[in-house]
Amino acid sequence: MDYIQITEKQRAQMLAAIGVAKVEDLYATLPDGARLRGLLNLPPARSELELQRELARLAGLNRPAASAAESCFMGGGAYDHFIPAVVDDLATKGEFVTPYTPYQAEASQGSLQAFFEFQTQVCRLTGLDVANASLYEGATAAAEAVLMALNATGRRRVLVAATLHPHYRAVIRTYLTDLPAELIEIPATADGTIALDSVRKQLELGRGDTACVVVQSPNVFGLIEDWNSLFAAAHQSQTADGASAGTLGVALFNPIACGLLKRPGDCGADIAAGEGQPLGVPLQFGGPWLGLFAARQSLLRRMPGRLVGQTADAQGRRGFCLTLQTREQHIRGAKATSNVCTNQGLLAVRATIYLSAMGPQGLRQAAEQCFHKAHHAAGLLAGLPGYALAHRGAFFHEFVLNCPVPARKIIDAGRDRHILPGIDCAKLGIGNEKQLLVAVTEKRSRSEIDALVSLLREVGR
Repeated sequence: MDYIQITEKQRAQMLAAIGVAKVEDLYATLPDGARLRGLLNLPPARSELELQRELARLAGLNRPAASAAESCFMGGGAYDHFIPAVVDDLATKGEFVTPYTPYQAEASQGSLQAFFEFQTQVCRLTGLDVANASLYEGATAAAEAVLMALNATGRRRVLVAATLHPHYRAVIRTYLTDLPAELIEIPATADGTIALDSVRKQLELGRGDTACVVVQSPNVFGLIEDWNSLFAAAHQSQTADGASAGTLGVALFNPIACGLLKRPGDCGADIAAGEGQPLGVPLQFGGPWLGLFAARQSLLRRMPGRLVGQTADAQGRRGFCLTLQTREQHIRGAKATSNVCTNQGLLAVRATIYLSAMGPQGLRQAAEQCFHKAHHAAGLLAGLPGYALAHRGAFFHEFVLNCPVPARKIIDAGRDRHILPGIDCAKLGIGNEKQLLVAVTEKRSRSEIDALVSLLREVGR
């Protein structure tokens, strides 16, 4: 380890220059109770070699979910997907790793082009007109979508499906705490989705004052919601005098599922928000991750964060620049629609490389493998004595399993076998202690699924 030290002579010169005799004099104004007189309670100093060995030992105690040693069936908003080697190889280039927000367009054309391509890919994923680059992660992207709907419509009511991930609902609720807005949760049915009649009833109760209907699909149970009907109901809602209420549809989506299922824009969504972690971003202990955000053209000037545009210089050469930055730090000032300050640019670059490497066909293959492997696993697990699927509806790559024993017991038993069987639904706040949320991605092999089945069979006896 390198140290930059000063000599006693240099120290004395510095103290003399500021007119004190010793270092302690610098802290003479602090009360005795706030001063440490002895040494810090630290172990003895070690050599660099000893320190490296100790850190390696501590690192070896970690059990990363996304590793060759673990079979990860955990989901709940974060998924263990395959990441092509080219993502790490290109994203770790110094040109991408070192830049912060590319304010200086003339010096940041590479990053700006990557963000422009990222926005283009998000538009293709969602089937919507414009996308930004970028937001913190899925939950704050969802909250920004709600804020944008409130600003765009001038309404005050927000209908949020109770089948949204509970953490997302908590973030949305926090964002609205000090605003004159009312959050209304649409309850989930016994089938694990929300009912069209419930949405229509709330739209009727709030005639003319409902800004948006927020629906996640696949939802927190892994089930596919009927976006088409729900967003159509929002668009058809009317004010008390019979005029169109202008209620918007906000879709929270999984980007991998877009490779197989209908896109938010094709289902009538006006705004789409999602978590970009499945797009080439590791689980990395829960973050940082990447927010995805897209909307229809009519909402362009209400979008939060930054948008990168394509332009041409005086000689007609192609170039890129930050534009439409409706942030408080830029020209919008007090009229800013967002306080988003972090660009998450490196993660947007990773997502761009991932989508470029996979291509539409590769993304579809990944989505198909997720779907088929999850349904294969669900069939085997639901056939075990005492186990059953909690819901009958269609799901993508995640499902809730009713268990004969507490989910915690299964998770503990999996630890010794290097299997992460899923998430305790009670702990997540979406079910009881005997329900397990299981996710199956394209990375899980047949032998890993068989090992999971064996584990649950033995624990459930």
